[in-house]
Amino acid sequence: MTFAPDTLFHRSPKLLATEVDGELVMMDVESSNYFNLDPIGTAIWQRLENPVGFEALCLDLQQRYDAPLDRIRQDVAALLSDLLAHKLVLTDTP
Repeated sequence: MTFAPDTLFHRSPKLLATEVDGELVMMDVESSNYFNLDPIGTAIWQRLENPVGFEALCLDLQQRYDAPLDRIRQDVAALLSDLLAHKLVLTDTP
């Protein structure tokens, strides 16, 4: 899935989350399903505390990790698509 650069993402308020050994463990309160994110997924999750645009998120990650921007966009889009499918994040268009 591709996202417009200015698509805003933020966390769903219906989750409980905690960090354990650098990874995030979340529980969806409505479904009682558990999810976990690796350290890079956790870094993305931390940025979603407040609404953030897709491109701004990718540029921030490029500064933190030594990877090509196109690859970061692909990986972030894949993760956000999965999180959206499970209703763990929400989107807004400005």
